[in-house]
Order: sequence, then C-alpha cells, then structure tokens
Amino acid sequence: MRKSVIRCLLVLSLAALASFGLVACGSSQGSSGASGQAAQQEAFAPSLDTATKCSISVAGSYDNFEALEAEFDKFNAIYPDVELSYTKLDDYNNVVSTALGSSDAPDIFFAYDFMLDSADYDALFEHTEDLSDAALNIDLSCVRPSLLCKDEAGKVPMAPIFSSTSGILVNEDLFKKEGISVPTTYTELLAACEAFNKAGYPTPILAYNVPSAYGNLVGEIMYGDAAKDAEMVKKLNSLDASAGEYMRPTLEKVSDMVEKGCFNFDVCNELEDGYNALILRFFEGDIPMALCSGDTASGTAKRESQSEAFTANPFSYALYPLTLTDDGACLLDKPSVQFAVNKDSANLDMANEFMRFLVTPQELNDIAQAKRLLTATSDLAYDGTYAPFGSIDASRIIPTHEVGLADDVTIQYRVAAYQVANGEASIDKAIAGFGTYKL
Repeated sequence: MRKSVIRCLLVLSLAALASFGLVACGSSQGSSGASGQAAQQEAFAPSLDTATKCSISVAGSYDNFEALEAEFDKFNAIYPDVELSYTKLDDYNNVVSTALGSSDAPDIFFAYDFMLDSADYDALFEHTEDLSDAALNIDLSCVRPSLLCKDEAGKVPMAPIFSSTSGILVNEDLFKKEGISVPTTYTELLAACEAFNKAGYPTPILAYNVPSAYGNLVGEIMYGDAAKDAEMVKKLNSLDASAGEYMRPTLEKVSDMVEKGCFNFDVCNELEDGYNALILRFFEGDIPMALCSGDTASGTAKRESQSEAFTANPFSYALYPLTLTDDGACLLDKPSVQFAVNKDSANLDMANEFMRFLVTPQELNDIAQAKRLLTATSDLAYDGTYAPFGSIDASRIIPTHEVGLADDVTIQYRVAAYQVANGEASIDKAIAGFGTYKL
C-alpha cells in the first residue's frame, strides 16, 4: 500500500540552444500504460536498498498537488517503505527560509530563479544541494538548457519540474469552420481577426483586461529586443525615464491591434475573475482565441467538466504561440515550479534518489501532463495542449530569465500597454511615465 500523504542561468546562448534542438529525450507517449511504464523502467534503476524505511517531505506553495502524489505512487512501487508527503506553506516565499532552519525542515522544497537575484534568500540557498554534482547522478541533460538556473559558482541549486510560456488558446474547430489558418505571423494574426470580425464573432481575441495580463501580449517583443541588447537591459533596469523609449515598438503594436479590432473590450471587461472566467468564457465555444499564459492554460482540464457549454458541445483547442512580428513565432521559455534538495536532510540519499527518479524524461513529461503545464523536457509536443510549440525552431527560443530584465521593468511594459490599449494614454504619454508604474 502506498505510504505517501498529501497535506493541505541560464548560461547557454541561443546558439547553444540551436545545437540542442527540440528533439525528444524520452518517450512521447501521453499515457501511463505499459509503454510508459517500460520507458520509466529503462530510464530509472534504483541505486539504494529498496527495503529502506524513511520519510521524505516536500514543501511548496500549491494548495494541492495531485500530480506529485501520482509520482509518489510510482516511487513507492520501487521503494514501498519510503513515506512521502507534501505540505503547503502559507505565504511561501516569506516563510520557506525560516522553515529550512527549523527542526522539521522539508527534504525537498519549491525554489524560484528570482530568489537567486535577491539577498533575501541567501539563507535559503545555504541549504540547497548542488544538483549538478556528478556524484548524485541526476540527469539534467533531459531538461531544456534554457530552463536551467545556475548560481555565481556555476552550481545548479534547483531543477525545473514544470515550465511555462505565453500564447493564445485557439478554438481549432472555429478556425476550421471559417476556413482560416491559425496565424504564425503578425500579418496573419491581423487577417484572422478581421475575418472573425466580419463573420460576427463577439471578439477575435479574449483577454482579461487588467494591467497584469498584458505581459502575455507584450512579452515577445520586450524580451526579444532586450535579448539582443545588453545596454538596453541595463538602462531599462535602472528605471530611468529616458529608457521608456524602448517601449515604443511594443506599444505601437498594441495600439495597432486595438485599432484593427483584435479585441472587443466590452466582451473582455465582462470577465470579473480573470483565470476562471476567461477559461469558462472561452469554453462557450464562440471565441476564436484567448490570450493567456501556460499557467492559465493548465486550468483548462479541470474546467472542461465545469462548463455546461463545453460539455454539451466540446471542441478541439490548444495553446499556440502568439507573435506580434512577421519573423515567426517564439517560445518565451520560463521555468515554473522548481525543486531544490535540502542538503541538511536527515535522509539526503533518499531525497536525492527521488530527484533522480523525477528528473527523467518519462516522469517530467508525465507530471507536467497531469498538471497540464508545459513539460521541462525538450519533448514539447508530449501534451497535445502545447503541441504547437513543438514545431518552433530552437533558434527562436527566448530564455526569459537569461535576458535579465528586472520584475519592475516588466511592470512598466504591462501598465503602459494597458493604458494605451484602453485609451488612457497616448503612446508618448505612456512612454513618459516609464519608471513610475506599479501594479
């Protein structure tokens, strides 16, 4: 019987990514049946005594983590006497460092790349195992290089378990019905929006119309331009008012999209609780596209059964790249949940063994599919929800955290884009406000 319990650098260049390529590093089968189990058995062989008795605790910020519980089940099939548990810590980012110094510190815990850049988390990283240590035999090679975070000493203190990106949820059935191709360039996007407007759809693109949501719209140009210009990053991060001019190309595209009818804000403004309402409105079946992040797309699976409209008339949908250029779509590659190992764990060998088990192609793909988040492996098409990203050339991957833009910069872009889109400011006025915006 399972003994697990559920309780309530990115230093590689784009050139290196291109040589890596988007090739699968494991089985691309989407089931956990016989073929999936066979792949798991090939990928992982226990290195400790399988009769070992101990407890391993994982701490994080999720309210519940059923996908991790499924991995506990699989690990218990190999190590039946290891008790695994997950605990949510309230106010996680502010209490995790303290928790690691307590008598009941977790063995494994959530960590985030932004923590590496903040002295507030120095105490946290004093507790982390270097997961790149060859002696641990954790195969980080099946993780997309664009997701791996390293500290100043070149150590890897955390391994990506999920990743995320920005894009548009596409009702593929509506595109087929109207004979419209899913856009792969900005020109095609405008043409698709015009066609859907002429056909009488409520809005070509549904969006939660608040400043924070505009990061999903402006990210490609913002990160794409900054990735090519270190001086731009430096000036933007200084929040000097003169750096606001860098926002002009992004704001011009936002203004152009609004002028050409890509959004009907009367429809968008009906969404009162963005995450849930956007998905349920999209599931009504009359919206061609919905602007969202991978984290939002992950909520679609649970809400299919909550939507009477979707239950009665299901349709095919997937998350597609959104591009505001004619150069081709990009993947804004963002690590989402990452796991770190407490090097002071009383059961360190087993904690590392669980990480060695989890960081394999099959398990990373399976846990991502169960959570409906983008896998951290190179097999981007493993889950059909994200299959469109599998065709993106590796040279079009933008590792967002390698670019080095501070969070305050992304806030400036989001608020400025919101103001321009909603007619609250001209492009020039929005640029002039750079450095003053807050969410």
